[in-house]
Amino acid sequence: MGLKIVKNADGTFRPTWYGRISIKGKKRETNLNVSVDGRIPVDKTGNVRLTAKGDAAFERSRKAAKKAFDAWRRESQKDPAELQRKAHKARTGEDLGGLPLAKLFANWQNVSRGKAPTPAWCAMVKGWFEDFTAFAQAEARKHRKRCETVNDMTPEIATAWFNHVKATYSWETVLKMKHLISGTFTRLQGLGLSRINPFSNMQLRGGGNGENKKVSRKALDAAETERVLELARGTEIYPLVVAAACTGMRIGDVCNLKWADVDLRGGLIDCVTAKAGVRVTIPIFGRLMEVLNECATISGDGAQPSPFVFPQFARDYNYTNDKGHHTTRNKIIQAVKPLFARAVFGDTPPATEVSKNGQTTRKLADVIGDAGFTEYKRNRLLDVYTRFKAGNRPVDIAAALNVKRSQISMDLRDIEKLTGETLRPMAEKSSRRKNRLELIESTRQKRGIGQRAASVYGWHSFRHGFVILALNAGVPVEDVRRIVGHGDAETTLDNYYNPEKKHAAERVRRQMRGTVLDSDGASHRKRIAATTPALPATSIDDVIATLTEKQRKALARRLLGL
Repeated sequence: MGLKIVKNADGTFRPTWYGRISIKGKKRETNLNVSVDGRIPVDKTGNVRLTAKGDAAFERSRKAAKKAFDAWRRESQKDPAELQRKAHKARTGEDLGGLPLAKLFANWQNVSRGKAPTPAWCAMVKGWFEDFTAFAQAEARKHRKRCETVNDMTPEIATAWFNHVKATYSWETVLKMKHLISGTFTRLQGLGLSRINPFSNMQLRGGGNGENKKVSRKALDAAETERVLELARGTEIYPLVVAAACTGMRIGDVCNLKWADVDLRGGLIDCVTAKAGVRVTIPIFGRLMEVLNECATISGDGAQPSPFVFPQFARDYNYTNDKGHHTTRNKIIQAVKPLFARAVFGDTPPATEVSKNGQTTRKLADVIGDAGFTEYKRNRLLDVYTRFKAGNRPVDIAAALNVKRSQISMDLRDIEKLTGETLRPMAEKSSRRKNRLELIESTRQKRGIGQRAASVYGWHSFRHGFVILALNAGVPVEDVRRIVGHGDAETTLDNYYNPEKKHAAERVRRQMRGTVLDSDGASHRKRIAATTPALPATSIDDVIATLTEKQRKALARRLLGL
């Protein structure tokens, strides 16, 4: 490695010196832009011999090339990020020196993607970045330091932020926030704007416990699935319920199912899943065949048949308003929840926590600091409360804060829990709607204040139930994996095959049916007597005749009590 004179394809020498080095096993070569003067020393075959001495002009050019080579080698061994920052300055004249934390969200938003994020997702991510920036700056001030740019970030600040959000949000949300921000730092490293990724060596242990733990979707057993199907019969969502239960597909794939993917004669559905983009082939069971035949008859009556099997649900699922919100999709999501509640809990939903009107009302400003909210959410709750008490409607507050209407409703609910004040006019709702809301609420599992309740029963429960029913029926896990579109069997077993106690008890009962434990003692004794061969009838004299002399004497002594 060192100075080099390069030949052209025609055998002539290039007019300038070249340098060659090796950095971490990778060879790098560059033009030093120093001209080769004088007579180049060569051997008998015409190859360059730089170990030999040339004339005075050649040696002067060699000395100048050696100086340029040493400067290039020192520059190449510096931090690659520093080199990229210098290159950026040379191109644009801007000395970045590290991206300001306040511009993290703008940097994330300007990344080119195959599919643009929705406004709602951008608003949520913006809140995450703002909270991260505020926390990092406050944490640095505790140690009398500054944290204004990404280069000021340290692993200690990142760990403190992670522990803070871990105690505030659900574990799944915490992981989303961490991966998103960590991925942004990784991208900034590649651009030379960040020296390190403070999240690179972070341990993710100790999460997901108590109210913060991840809540798995609950699957229905066979009897509950049958009740849901019967409750849905006669309603407009019955075809959708049957399709979801019989295929195990996600609700989006069910709504967007096309006739081109359905083979009624062959009894198969062959389609590509929207989430993973994999092709799955699913058998059409009897219940679903009846629904598809009926839908095909209805579709054939139209002047312009729709390519979708369920055209109305496809329109509602895919519709977006001018703000990019799926305003009608939630109707499909919520429509099935009362059916799950009645199928699992009966006609009367379990008692839910209600507002305590007799609770002493407290000022929000006095109690909001103890709730463990982030600074971003504390400020938003105070803003929502101030606007609501001033007489603004929730829909107007949502428009002013550029959030969803449902977000304002959840904020008001959190304020009620903190202050004991009733803000939402639930008492004015009709009893029928209130009962429906209670049914929907029973399908969720509540968590801490400020955390969304986890949905444990919903459309995805059909997918979990399909996997459990298939595996319990003896279908090989590889076949189940291919049908539901999972990348590996571990995903099927770890994330979906999580049967509850009732599923395990039913499976044990079915496998042990007819054993000694599954019948009363009298019937079991009769069964044993019926299956035990009878002993041949023999007399006492025949038995005594088989004994030896010694055995007969011992028997006589025992009979006489000697």
